[in-house]
Amino acid sequence: MKTETTVKDKSALDVSVAAKEGYSILGKSVIKKDTMEKILGSAKFAADMELPNMLYGGVFRSTICHGVIKSFDPSAALAIPGVVTVLTSKDIPGKNRIGIILKDEPILVDDKIRRYGDAIAVVAAETPDLVQDALDAIKVEYEEYEAVLSMDRAAEEGAPIVHGTTNVHQKKHLEHGNVDEAWDKCDVIIENDYETPMLSHMFIEPDAGLATYENGIMTVYSSTQNPHYDRGEIAGMLGWPQNRVSSIQVTTGGGFGGKLDISVQCHAALLSYYTRRPVKIVRSRMESTMVSSKRHPMKMHYKTGATKDGRVLAVQATLLGDTGAYASYGPAVITRATVHAAGPYEVPNVRVDSTFYYTNNPMAGAFRGFGVPQVAVAHEGQMNALAKALNMDPIDIRLINAHRPGSVTITGQVLGEDVGFVQCLEAAKAKAQEVLTETAPSAPNKRRGRGYGCMYYGIGNTGLPNPAGAFIEVLPDCSVNLMVGCADIGQGSTSVMAQIAAEELGLEYEDIRVTPANTQVTPEGGATSASRQTFISGSATMLAARMAKDTLADVAAKFLNVPQDRLVFRHREIFSADDAGVKMTYMELMGEMKRLGKLALGCGAYNPKTTGVDPNTMFGIPFEVYSYAATIVDLEVDTETGLVDVLNVVSAHDVGTAVNKQAVEGQIEGGVVMGTGFALMEKIETKNGRITNPVFSKYLLATAMDAPTIYPIVVESGTGETGPFGAKGVGEPALIPTIPATADAVENALGIRFGKLPIQHIDIMRELYKK
Repeated sequence: MKTETTVKDKSALDVSVAAKEGYSILGKSVIKKDTMEKILGSAKFAADMELPNMLYGGVFRSTICHGVIKSFDPSAALAIPGVVTVLTSKDIPGKNRIGIILKDEPILVDDKIRRYGDAIAVVAAETPDLVQDALDAIKVEYEEYEAVLSMDRAAEEGAPIVHGTTNVHQKKHLEHGNVDEAWDKCDVIIENDYETPMLSHMFIEPDAGLATYENGIMTVYSSTQNPHYDRGEIAGMLGWPQNRVSSIQVTTGGGFGGKLDISVQCHAALLSYYTRRPVKIVRSRMESTMVSSKRHPMKMHYKTGATKDGRVLAVQATLLGDTGAYASYGPAVITRATVHAAGPYEVPNVRVDSTFYYTNNPMAGAFRGFGVPQVAVAHEGQMNALAKALNMDPIDIRLINAHRPGSVTITGQVLGEDVGFVQCLEAAKAKAQEVLTETAPSAPNKRRGRGYGCMYYGIGNTGLPNPAGAFIEVLPDCSVNLMVGCADIGQGSTSVMAQIAAEELGLEYEDIRVTPANTQVTPEGGATSASRQTFISGSATMLAARMAKDTLADVAAKFLNVPQDRLVFRHREIFSADDAGVKMTYMELMGEMKRLGKLALGCGAYNPKTTGVDPNTMFGIPFEVYSYAATIVDLEVDTETGLVDVLNVVSAHDVGTAVNKQAVEGQIEGGVVMGTGFALMEKIETKNGRITNPVFSKYLLATAMDAPTIYPIVVESGTGETGPFGAKGVGEPALIPTIPATADAVENALGIRFGKLPIQHIDIMRELYKK
């Protein structure tokens, strides 16, 4: 896999923000903080943890997807020597409902079963084998109900109800301008259907955790993306105040949103509470895939109108989604999908109607992109169709409609200066002209195609408070303790926080030690989701460092006889901006701090500046900043086998300011590979509500063997006025534009429209046969 990076700023010069602003640590490609422990194999994942006198836990799960329990008999399990306990919902001392937004999921079933794999009981035993023996010995009898297994059935009058009195989980309506009048002004109108599948995160490390109850404190170590949320749910289950629960994120082997919901944390804590012994639960791959959340499958109908010169005048969209048995992040997904439904374009007339349904299918929740990948398939499909209908260049039609500083979004938000979409389009086009010079297929039976996809993505939760905090202490030897609540799941947030702190304090990256995601030590960090940690926790880190720096600057200013606002902190020195010869070392400064009895402490908190969205109109400022991207995919399709070979991908991303340049490139590269898998391979298959391909051998993923030559382009639009030094997020944006670009490339290669993803080889052969 070849990678290449071009950095563009607003003046189109090949100069990074870090270079322009004179940053000393920011923008550098530093070695991640956890690199050595992972290379040496010393990193401890949750499944690796062992404590004296430890028990093993397991979960007895339903084998139907809708019904009630008529009888439950654990006596044979309890009779097995070495089986310590079997617990049900009756043993929960506190609340038996969890959920990040709506508390609708039971920790252990107490009313009815709503999906295959619902947790009915938990078991603790001396060995993993004994746990399995106990689970096999439990006897249960069900009364089965008709299962609701499609959105169509969920919407029918008289259909069984999954929750409450209606299967409608959420509805959203957004209207901007006058869509009905706009159609008469359009020279071309494109109307199409799109469909995206249920997908599984398939993170490398299955869910795992260990709970231990000592001295009145329940400590839970787990593979998680949100330890502070976990703490609240565990405390609620036990009926305790949250300060009696310590939730600690251990080394986590991937997440992509799939480790935001509670997995083993409550079950392990409940068993530890009753047995007074440490309890570890490790899910198998099959169990993990069966019961962890999934990407929402969606059906979308789009109608888009434009003038003959390419100006888009109207977009009308209907979005339908299956949230499965429980809400999870469904309310967030439908809101974000609605807000982003028209794409990164200034469209004066928009109408979006979105409906998500409860069904008895697997629970859908957060998955890299929160609904934006699904709507991007549709709004980019429409833009590509418009370009064909108007005989226009796909990039040029996007440039005509692109968001710019001062543009108005479909929620009525006026965008600020940090909008780099035009630069992404221009950079991607220029790079493609440079590197994608070969257009002929490599064999007579192959067809070559080029596809285009773009996106914009709001950073942070949609119109909701989502603060994060940080604590910092500069020690006498100039080393620093930084405590920040964000969970690093491999994306490198721990390293980014260290770079931000080092830059603000004028120290080196190596001077910063970061303690992440430990609720007894670190302040609220919020979820590692929505591409929010660099922007929000990074801002909190910058503010905490700034507070500590203010104390340091006061002492340094008096020592050097230089005004505070003329001091420069850089590379372990403090000097005058007017005379670099007037300086002191950091060690000298800390000596002066000690003499005066002063401590360099800081705390910071940041909450994005949003107004939320009106529940009736969806108008408002749902995000403080947006990231942008433009991607071009070059591929070949074998008409004899239907196999697709993705050859080259150019992907340009506006990240505001690149804190760690190499990490940004890595995110883009990973997003590209995942995006091609989304478009061409991945799909959860179900039968009667049960997943039939829950293991890697049956669930197709793009791997390193499928990786094309990737040209990641880092666009920096950061003004420094928002976020830490102008930085935005890239984790989820990295995935999104490759999906519609890949689909477009296949369609262009074959001259066949698909609309439904994934486009697998069997779909290609079927359509070629028809053609």
